[in-house]
Amino acid sequence: MSQTLENRTPLILVVDDDRSTRIILRLILEQDGCEVVDVENGQECLNAYLARKPDMVLLDAKMPVMDGFTCCAELQKLPLGSSTPILMIAGLDDQASVDKAFEAGAMDYVTKPIHPPILRRRLRHLLEASWAEQAVRDSEARYRSVVDNLKEVIFQINEDGNLAFLNPVWSELTGFLRQEALNHCLAEFVHPGDRQQFHQYIDQLFHRQQSECRFDVRFLRKAGSFSWIEVYACAIPGPDGKVAGISGSLADITERKYQDQRLAVERSTTRVLAEVATLSEAIPNLLRAISKSLGWEYGELWLIDKTDNSLKCVESWFELGEKRDSFQVESSTAHFALASGLIQQIWTHDGPLWLTDNAIQDLHTNSFPQAGMQTAFSFPIFEGYNRLGVMVFSKREHQAMDASLLKIMGSIGTQLGEFIMRKRAEEEVQHQHTKLQSELDQAASYVQSLIPPPLVGSISIQHQFIPSNQLGGDVFDYYWLDSEHLAIYLLDVAGHGIRSTLLSVSVLNVVRSQSLLDTDFYQPSSVLDGLNEVFQMNEQGDDYFTIWYGVYNCKTQKLKYASGGHPAVLLASAQNPIQPLEVRSIPIGMMTGFPYDQHECDIQAGSELYLFSDGVYEIVQPNGEVWTFDGFMSVVSEYQRRQFDSLDPLFQQIQHIAGNKSFNDDYSLMKISFEAVQAQPNASPTSHTSQAATPTTANPY
Repeated sequence: MSQTLENRTPLILVVDDDRSTRIILRLILEQDGCEVVDVENGQECLNAYLARKPDMVLLDAKMPVMDGFTCCAELQKLPLGSSTPILMIAGLDDQASVDKAFEAGAMDYVTKPIHPPILRRRLRHLLEASWAEQAVRDSEARYRSVVDNLKEVIFQINEDGNLAFLNPVWSELTGFLRQEALNHCLAEFVHPGDRQQFHQYIDQLFHRQQSECRFDVRFLRKAGSFSWIEVYACAIPGPDGKVAGISGSLADITERKYQDQRLAVERSTTRVLAEVATLSEAIPNLLRAISKSLGWEYGELWLIDKTDNSLKCVESWFELGEKRDSFQVESSTAHFALASGLIQQIWTHDGPLWLTDNAIQDLHTNSFPQAGMQTAFSFPIFEGYNRLGVMVFSKREHQAMDASLLKIMGSIGTQLGEFIMRKRAEEEVQHQHTKLQSELDQAASYVQSLIPPPLVGSISIQHQFIPSNQLGGDVFDYYWLDSEHLAIYLLDVAGHGIRSTLLSVSVLNVVRSQSLLDTDFYQPSSVLDGLNEVFQMNEQGDDYFTIWYGVYNCKTQKLKYASGGHPAVLLASAQNPIQPLEVRSIPIGMMTGFPYDQHECDIQAGSELYLFSDGVYEIVQPNGEVWTFDGFMSVVSEYQRRQFDSLDPLFQQIQHIAGNKSFNDDYSLMKISFEAVQAQPNASPTSHTSQAATPTTANPY
């Protein structure tokens, strides 16, 4: 860490509900010489803050009891809380949390997973900025005391508006001799851009609109530069009641102003990098933010063009308030390439560079907006150890080199490099996400093509399959084993994505082709035993699935069924209310040699069987609570009572309960209706078509 942190032991308050994260952060911070206090929620954070008064808070955004955003806002209300830097922890693709963090008062953020080098740089930057700000406050307090007791310029203006008295400090402050200033108007030594403001205050005193005033303006130095001066002035009453003159004091506050500017440019830069979404959006905003924070007129960015490995000016920004040639420009964006004559000197320099006088003679052009530039500085932009480009800023006033500013701008160059790395990573993540989503969409279409069409006849089957964005691994099927036996099954693979889909399709093909050795497909328990022997989960605990498999005998009107960890099916008849057919078992693939029980029940004419995956009821409702199986059964009971012909009203009611948002898991539902049935004379065990039912719009009941 820097010399500043080596001289101090910062106390860091770590707030995260994940114990492993807290341990990792403690190890990183203690390794860098920090003292660490860690708590697991926002309420404990507030208590720890009051007890320990940390130098900085590292705060997770999402926690129980009190989340990071609420905690951040509450910290602002505590004594010194608004001045304590807060570094928020958010997800890489969670831009909404980042915006909310800044609204709550956070100064910066890091993303999960946390990279120690980035965390160290952010922490160091915020701590040093906080201590610098505190130093400014302490310095200003000391300055006020010194102003009251030590020397400063004392002046007096006569009734004609000319200087009548100056003490010797005047020469030290401005470089002009007292004799050069006496009997001249004090406004002559004020920067042209501030003279109107100066005259307004002095005229108010002469016209007795106020008795005293205090304001800041720029004063010219004889060397050609300027200083920031705090002016205190009060009216001198004459014997006739009129103002006989003005007396007051001048105090040099240049360093304080520069410190304010340095802090402002750090904050504005951090905010721009946090708020913008792309690099192309960030660059003009950065040029503008840095220029306006420092009061400089022109800024430009040079980047390496990879096509020919040359350095090119890709963006420039200027703000000039006075007429140049025949037109007025307030602000604009253009590629003027002001520093073209100096770019090789700037590029080959190792770090930030300050340029004045003869070094920038080529900037003294007659073209707009470059004319008359007197001072410039530049700093490189790094991505790790690679130099990506350089920023150059200039103005038409002479200013002595500001070493502190150059140091800050060097740090900003590193920040910008980190921003580029982060944005490239985000773009790569987005690219991979888009690619994955395309693959998931193709897989979903393929799964839908495997689902058989609705069955019509004495046994009718309706179904709905709505794949989630992540693709949840659901698939179902039904086919005639012979003219009297109808096989029906639905399976749900654990996990989401292409891997789960591949497994579900593999199981579907095995069952459809009846390729399990020594398996009687008329006996559901035999089918599950065979699947369990073939499909065992891997060492990571993946690749297991639940399944419900049933065989209905049209002649005896009996249903044999077995379940491998699948939710209970619902059976409804005219004589009995809807009831679950529960089977206690484990999913397929969890344990070899596990015996699966087989069950049997009579199916009365007019009965209806509902077979589904857990995606139809494990739904997060708008109030944050997860819907239950019992709630789903109640909705199905009401649907059954109303005797709808279509599954659409049931889907619409479930969607309404979910808050009309997309489901996080596949939605798979089959409704099997049994009438007085006859055998199927021409049934084919491999008869399928590539057509899937899709829910249509209907009002929820």
